[in-house]
Amino acid sequence: MNKALMTTMAAGAVFGAGVVATQVTQAHANAKSDIQAAQNKVNAAKAKVEKLSKGTKVTEVQGGIPAHLKQQITDAQNNIVNLQNSLASSKKNLQYYLDQKDVLQKQLDAENTKANSISDNDPSFQQVWTDFYAAQYAVQDNDAQIQNAQGWTKSYGLQVQDAQNTLKALQDKAKSYGGKTITVKKVDQTALAAAKKDYQDAVKELKNAKAGKAKWKIPATGGHNKYTKKADKKKAAKKHTAKKVVKKAKQLFKIDVKASKVYSYKTIALHKAGRKLEKKGTKLPVYKIVKKGHKEFYLIKGNRVITANKHDVMKIK
Repeated sequence: MNKALMTTMAAGAVFGAGVVATQVTQAHANAKSDIQAAQNKVNAAKAKVEKLSKGTKVTEVQGGIPAHLKQQITDAQNNIVNLQNSLASSKKNLQYYLDQKDVLQKQLDAENTKANSISDNDPSFQQVWTDFYAAQYAVQDNDAQIQNAQGWTKSYGLQVQDAQNTLKALQDKAKSYGGKTITVKKVDQTALAAAKKDYQDAVKELKNAKAGKAKWKIPATGGHNKYTKKADKKKAAKKHTAKKVVKKAKQLFKIDVKASKVYSYKTIALHKAGRKLEKKGTKLPVYKIVKKGHKEFYLIKGNRVITANKHDVMKIK
């Protein structure tokens, strides 16, 4: 055989082996990334379930109290909370205007000094007096705001006290029915059920991710290029070379690409790197149906996944 041809064939074999090794390494890395992402999702869903299961503290009245009186007590409690929030906001506004008072007064004093020292013939006479009146107005407006905030603060303070007295009277009335106000923990069953459903879905997704890593691999580029399962190694007979067995994955059905922009991806993680545009009208064999969350994907030739959306692909025999 020609020496140059033999050298070329050897180099091609080395390159092909390198390509396969790179594909397998990337596939393992992607599978590991998918499993870690699924595990993180499981951990987050589990933590949410545990938190909701503990419930939250609420104040309620228990005992032989009429329903209308319970409602009155609840309304009174809510009224106190709202009034206390309004009182806090009013106090905050009052403090702001009190802090502004000294600043504005210093500005007015400075403008007053300038206005008293300027002559009528000075070119800036009009502007100086305009600045003086503006500073004077700012002080007066701020003083008015202080009075307004003081009035609201006093009013909300009285309303809070009245609301607290009303609540105490209702609670005293409740005691005559043998009832008492207690703090209990309550669980939001609707939110908890939804969190449990999310946890179950996350566990299923993790299971699928681990199963995908264990069962499937990138096929070799030479000799056989279809999606394959890992073949069990057969023990070689004595004095005979073992024959490598490649088990073909069972084809479930074929799909026809309907949309003009449909991509297949290297892994279920749907990374953009390595994605491939499948042309409209292309018919592809499907070997497995996989899920990511609530979405379904088809496992196709070349260890790739493609959307199962009926608007993008159509199932054929």
